[in-house]
Amino acid sequence: MFDFTHKTVCIIGGAGYLGTAMSKGFLTQGADLVVADLNPQRLQELQATLKEQFPQKDVMTVTVDAGVPAQIDSLYKRIAERYGKLDVLVNATYANAGKSFDELTEEDFDRTNKVNISGSFGMVKRALPIMPEGSAIVQFASMYGIVSPNPSDYPNGLQPNPIEYGVGKAAIIQMTRYLAMVCGKRNIRVNAVAPGAFPYTTLHAGNDEFIKRLSAKSMLNRIGKAPEIVGAVVFLASDEASFVTGEVLSVDGGVTAW
Repeated sequence: MFDFTHKTVCIIGGAGYLGTAMSKGFLTQGADLVVADLNPQRLQELQATLKEQFPQKDVMTVTVDAGVPAQIDSLYKRIAERYGKLDVLVNATYANAGKSFDELTEEDFDRTNKVNISGSFGMVKRALPIMPEGSAIVQFASMYGIVSPNPSDYPNGLQPNPIEYGVGKAAIIQMTRYLAMVCGKRNIRVNAVAPGAFPYTTLHAGNDEFIKRLSAKSMLNRIGKAPEIVGAVVFLASDEASFVTGEVLSVDGGVTAW
């Protein structure tokens, strides 16, 4: 099961905490891997890690701003030239303004959702010409695209998850369903995962009280770990999920099921 031999997988926004785990997961299953990310340093570090752990695999890394269509086109051109096709696209991008609600402006909101919404739309649409029948697309939503953050979960002056992020991820959920309808005519499946409680920044992961409160929201009484997102993404991308499309799979320890 989950054999990706001779399949090309591209993870955009893939050099971070969850992206690193997914990269290892797809390589373990035999995929040819392309990782694109805005942060060149993280890409370099990821490539070094993957080269050490998977010395037999040649991983392509590309610096890309998901909000710039020309850069997305250039990425897909490189994939087509090197591999001839793209079998799996994973959209793990996100953006936020880093401001409180009171500080946030309309310009901030629009700028971040140029990546979260417009960029995600263009990313899929521009990939379709190099995706054969039977391909799969996996988008990243979030539990905060389903529920609102509770301010009481954020102690010691931490800001609640920002509105522009949640709105963008809610859009991904509807976009996934619409794209599944459009792409289904070509036998290309589109699904999403909605992770919840995977804190990784020093600000959040190092705050014991915050982790305690997040854990209490989960039916499993804990936060998620990066490898726990991998199975869901690999499954949705695989031939074993060949009759699954238009779905949003929550990977949140039951947070949104209460």
